[in-house]
Amino acid sequence: MAMRWALVLVPLILIVMASGCLIKQPAQVTFQIDKTVVQPGGTIHLIVHVNNTGKVGLVGANLILGNVDFKILQEPKFPYLLKVGKETELVWILGAPSQPGTYNLKVSLELLDELNRTWTGFYKQFTIQVSPTATGPSNVELNVKAPSIINGGDEANVTVKIINRMNLSIELRQLTFNLPEGVKIIHSANLPPVLGPRATLNLVYTIKTPYTYRYEYLTAILRYAIKGRGMDAISSIHIKIIWRPWTANESTLRAAYGLQYHWITDRYIVDGYWMKRYNSTSSFNRSRIAAITLPIVNGTNSELEAAEAIQKWMEERFSFGDITTTTDPERVLPQDRISYAEGQILMTAMLRSVNIPARIVTLFNGTDCTIHPITEFYTEDGWYVVDLAHNFIGSRDEYLATPYFPRIYQLVTQENYQLVAQSPTGKWGVHEHVDVTGDYLANLQERLLNVLMKKLDPELHSKVLTVITSLGTNQRIYALFLFNSAPKDDLNRVLNEYSTERIEQNVKTMYEFYRDIEWNENFTKYWRIFAGEVG
Repeated sequence: MAMRWALVLVPLILIVMASGCLIKQPAQVTFQIDKTVVQPGGTIHLIVHVNNTGKVGLVGANLILGNVDFKILQEPKFPYLLKVGKETELVWILGAPSQPGTYNLKVSLELLDELNRTWTGFYKQFTIQVSPTATGPSNVELNVKAPSIINGGDEANVTVKIINRMNLSIELRQLTFNLPEGVKIIHSANLPPVLGPRATLNLVYTIKTPYTYRYEYLTAILRYAIKGRGMDAISSIHIKIIWRPWTANESTLRAAYGLQYHWITDRYIVDGYWMKRYNSTSSFNRSRIAAITLPIVNGTNSELEAAEAIQKWMEERFSFGDITTTTDPERVLPQDRISYAEGQILMTAMLRSVNIPARIVTLFNGTDCTIHPITEFYTEDGWYVVDLAHNFIGSRDEYLATPYFPRIYQLVTQENYQLVAQSPTGKWGVHEHVDVTGDYLANLQERLLNVLMKKLDPELHSKVLTVITSLGTNQRIYALFLFNSAPKDDLNRVLNEYSTERIEQNVKTMYEFYRDIEWNENFTKYWRIFAGEVG
C-alpha cells in the first residue's frame, strides 16, 4: 500500500514542480534592531525590510512579539500596495521591559497579499540586555529635537544632530524621516557626503503640521558607512500636535476644512420637514451657543476631545427620553429632559458654535427623514459620529463596526432606505438632503475588516482571514458584523477555541437562518448565539 501511494505521489510532485505551482514565499524579509542594550522602559527600533518577490501585490504586515515583556509603541504604515519587485522598509518602535535583565525578543511577521492570503514563516530572535547603565554613547550618535507641542497648521523646525566620536571620517549616505501622518517636510537641509573625525553636524529641517491632533513619534534614520560598510543610526522623539478650531480665524478654518467649511456657518440644523412636523425653526445664534460651549471645550486639544467633552456635559445635564418637542437648539438648552433627537440637534449646534463642521445624518424612507438621527463632525482624518442613543463617539469606520449599524445596513440594502445628511436652507416643509449612503457603504468589507483586525490578538489574524476568504460576499459582511459586535475579550477567546471549520460553518448556518429576518437593533444578540451563550 505504501509503495502504491509513493508511485502516485512522485509523478504528482513532478507535475506540480514542472508547472511552477509550488507554494512560494511572497517576499524576502530581513530584521534589524538599532540596539541590544537598553534602559528599563526604553525604546528599541525594529527595522524590517520587505522585498516583494512573489506573484501578487502585498497590502499589509502584522508584527507578532513572542515576549509579552516587550510592547509595540508605534506601528509603521504599510504602503497601499507593494507591487511585485518593489521594496519597502518598515520601522516598529518597541518599548523595552521595565525590569533589568536579559531577554529574548522573538519577532515574527505576517504578510497579507491583495488576494487576502496571509503568509507566515518570517522569524527572528534577538537577545536584549535591559540595564540602568545602558547610557554609553555610540560611535555615531543621532539626536533629534523639535518643539514638544505644535499647533495644527503651523510650521516648526526639527534639528538633527549627527555626532561622530571616532578618529576617522564617516560617509553620510542618506537621512530620512518617518513622520506622523499628515506632517510634511517643506524645507530640507543639505546632507554633506562626509563627516570628519570627532566632528558634529547640525541639520535643520522645517515641517508643516496638519490641522488635526497627533501624538506620535517622529523618527529620523541615518544611513552611513565606515570604510565602505553600511550602517544605520536611528532616533525618535514624541511630538504633540494640537488643533483647537475655536481659536482659529476664518481664513485658517477655510484652509483647514475646505469644502466642509460651510457645515460651520450653515444657519439651519434640520430641514423643513422636521420644522413643520415640530412647528419650530432649527436656526440658532452661534454666539449665544458658543458662550455655553467654550467653557466646556477649553482644555481639549482636538475636535474629537471637544465632542467628547460636550457629550459628557450633556449626559450630566439632561435626562433622555423619546418625545421630541422642538428643533430649536436654544429651546432645548433650558430643558431638563430631552429626546435623543433633540440631543443630536443640540450637539450639532454646539459643535458648529466652536468652529467644528457638523451635521445631522438620518435614515430616510422616502417620506420621513427623522429616523435614527446621529451627528457627524468633520476632521482632517474624515467624518466622526456621535450617537447619543447608543453612547457612541468615534470615527465613521468605527461606527460601521458597532452592533447598531447592521440593522441600518439591512434597512438600506433590503428596504430601500437612504442615509441622508440634513442640508437645509429653511424652506418650510421641504426635504433638503445630501445622500451619503454611498459614503457609508463604499469598501464596507475592507473597512469592517480593518477595525476587526485591531480588536483581534495578532495570532488570530491569519485564522480569521482564512475564514473570511472562504465565505461568499454577503456571508462575509455578515461575519464581519458578527465578529465586530462581540466584546473584545469574548471575541478573542471564542475564536481561539473554535476551529476554522467550526467558525466557517457557524457563520454560514446563522447567515442562512437570519438573512431574511429583521435583524435586532443590537447585533450582539447574534454573537451570543454564535458563542453558545444563548440557545
